[in-house]
Amino acid sequence: MSNSRVFKFGGSCLKETHDIDAIIQRVKESESERTVVVVSALHGITDRILERIERNEKETISAFVASIEMYHLEISPTLVNAQFYPIFQYAVEGLADALNAHCDNPIEEYRTKALIAGEKMSSVVVASSLVKSGIDSAPAWAEDIGIHINSIKGSPVIDIKATEQSLNLPDVKVPVVTGWYGTDGDDLALLARGGSDLTATSLSSVLAASDVTIWRDVPGVLALAPRWSIPSRNLPYLSYTEAQELALFSEPMLHPFAVEPLREEGIPLHLRPLHDPSKVGSCIGPYIATGSPQVRAVGCLPHLVPLTLKLSGVMSVAKLVSDATSLLERSRIRVWSLRARPSEARFLVSERFASRAIRLLSECPSLPTPYRGESITILCLVGESIGVGGDVAREIEDLASHSDLEFTSLDEGNRDHALHYTVPDSQTQVALMSLAEKLNLLVS
Repeated sequence: MSNSRVFKFGGSCLKETHDIDAIIQRVKESESERTVVVVSALHGITDRILERIERNEKETISAFVASIEMYHLEISPTLVNAQFYPIFQYAVEGLADALNAHCDNPIEEYRTKALIAGEKMSSVVVASSLVKSGIDSAPAWAEDIGIHINSIKGSPVIDIKATEQSLNLPDVKVPVVTGWYGTDGDDLALLARGGSDLTATSLSSVLAASDVTIWRDVPGVLALAPRWSIPSRNLPYLSYTEAQELALFSEPMLHPFAVEPLREEGIPLHLRPLHDPSKVGSCIGPYIATGSPQVRAVGCLPHLVPLTLKLSGVMSVAKLVSDATSLLERSRIRVWSLRARPSEARFLVSERFASRAIRLLSECPSLPTPYRGESITILCLVGESIGVGGDVAREIEDLASHSDLEFTSLDEGNRDHALHYTVPDSQTQVALMSLAEKLNLLVS
């Protein structure tokens, strides 16, 4: 491995001036020949641009872009006198041009160009601040340094081989790289939301870095996501497999594919709090057997709507599943769980997209009309080997038999390292607390 490290700073670490000061300090404390920094857009910027794209109003674009520019200057007031200010202005102009072009012709190309402006501006803000503090740094935009994207099973990921062959980072000690996007052939392409994590871990693999650290606004990975306000234990160590499974069901813990580039070389991934470096946070790495299997954490996806399509006529269940899945994927509606039976297929989709999914499926002449069920929650129990032997499953059955909780096993989600259950949406909080007590996940 090389004497280089990768640091990633997401939007939660890019809110105010004192966040930039903390980033500078963390970089100064990095004991390596080179620290590659990956940044997301400043806090809230991507959502604001997304909202603006959806409105698609041309009249007030100038005012909107000016407000985005001013927000960056408020966080980094010295930027106007920095050597990279012309690059910042170029990014600002790029946002305005993309929004105007999207109003005239709302295609994916202009949408992508508008969205990545946030990462570009952020990289200039951070690089300029590092230079002002005496650190050799420069912004590095994905399309300029050779970050390539392809798709695996329909999901965009970074092409490690192509990126390794073309990567050309600036000759500085701390290049500040734009996360979340890259090039796909001649076009710019986005990763899924949270994709800056994947940019950071992919660069770690390409550079054979000693480690990668994702700096956050929370201490580490908790056994239960903070949003549930249940005081659960911090997890000092997770295997790659545990982390990947938990990431799927504990947004926004980590991009679900972020650990994949690290597996082959066993590169450790640290998740640490930006403003409290004395806390070690959580480390993700190869599996280390430590006694009998136990549930390490519980992920939770609430507000999912079951859509059931019953077979009729001569259509096969395979054809029904294929047509329905393709239709939903083309419309960017994620299917969180799929259960196929000889006479029906059930799809779990987010409550937010359920009405649109029903309309799309109903309008397809080759598909039966979907039936909408009551909202449910998926609970994902994570831990190496917990699916082997059946002991943990029996504990959950015991919990259900001595309570009013309606646990239903999701057979299609069960693996050696994970068990999936559903409960009615209304039981989510009580189910999580009951599981935390039963499985010893609470802070002692």
